[in-house]
Amino acid sequence: MRRLYVEHAAELRLGVARLAGKHLDADDLLQEVFMVALRKPQDVLTADSPKAWLYGVAVKVAASRRRTATVRRFFGFDEVGELADPESPSRTMEQRDASKRVEQVLSKLSDKKREVLVLHELQGLPGEEIAAALQIPLKTVWTRLFHARKDFAAELARLDVVEARTSGLPQERRHG
Repeated sequence: MRRLYVEHAAELRLGVARLAGKHLDADDLLQEVFMVALRKPQDVLTADSPKAWLYGVAVKVAASRRRTATVRRFFGFDEVGELADPESPSRTMEQRDASKRVEQVLSKLSDKKREVLVLHELQGLPGEEIAAALQIPLKTVWTRLFHARKDFAAELARLDVVEARTSGLPQERRHG
């Protein structure tokens, strides 16, 4: 287990942060993923791809926490404040803005599309590992990824139009 943690923790932390969204603590989610792994060592160690198995757990943990957070916010059980940004201060303002835009767009995707897009495009997992992690056929991975990319691009374009209207600048001048 220690070897799996050393090999995959940093990458998994980033993955669960992207899957869960900005209002949930990635370190807590990562800990929960490895607690599941510690409770099921045989499942992890006998999996065709332990990395894919860990991502499968990460997807489920993130989805569960997102649902819980949504319900808690709906009923006003907790006021979710802005979390401190874990990124290093050396990142430029443009990089931070780009990260916020990606998070905004990702939050608009359905869970199934978000999971596949994050795992493939942002985490770099191959389709076979995503299929194993999500326990879905490989063709389903590619179909969801196709639609997720399409929806991501459409939402990003919509966001550009909204920002252009609110800033009062023509869209081409904003980016130049």
